[in-house]
Amino acid sequence: KRDQKPVGRRLSPPEVRSLRESIDINAHKGLRDRAILDCMLFLGLRREEVVGLTTTNFKQSGGRWWLTLIGKGSKTRRLKVHEAVFESLSAWFRAAGLDWYQPNEPLFRSVNKADRVTSRSINASVVGRLVAEYGYKANLAPRFGSNQLSAHDLRRTCARNAFDNSGNLLLVQ
Repeated sequence: KRDQKPVGRRLSPPEVRSLRESIDINAHKGLRDRAILDCMLFLGLRREEVVGLTTTNFKQSGGRWWLTLIGKGSKTRRLKVHEAVFESLSAWFRAAGLDWYQPNEPLFRSVNKADRVTSRSINASVVGRLVAEYGYKANLAPRFGSNQLSAHDLRRTCARNAFDNSGNLLLVQ
């Protein structure tokens, strides 16, 4: 039926700022979480794509960093890495002891209660929980329930921002 309510939401620029500022980047967990949210907000990645990222997905070409990944439907995508993403990833790399040029190292690892980075990779459910948690901390959505902030809301935000800035639907698709 056409009279159903639209599903999902997208964040306004002030809401994006509020979400990013709700993260305590003085801890390793905060640095990791900021990098994860930035990958979703500025690159439009799905949560499964975020947790599958490795250092090999990033390449420098022509003075810019690019992310190449195989996404849903086995489609290869090449995305220009936004400056905010590069900065948050660089901060996380320093905290986690990663290097852009290490081959095939998983990017996002768990952080224990003592704020130490472990060797275990996180999974997609962790990403979903942290998006909802920071959405609540930023006063954007409830912590639990059907109206909580979801990972796909960040993907919608990226798509709308790309369309508003380029006006090219084919480019966004």
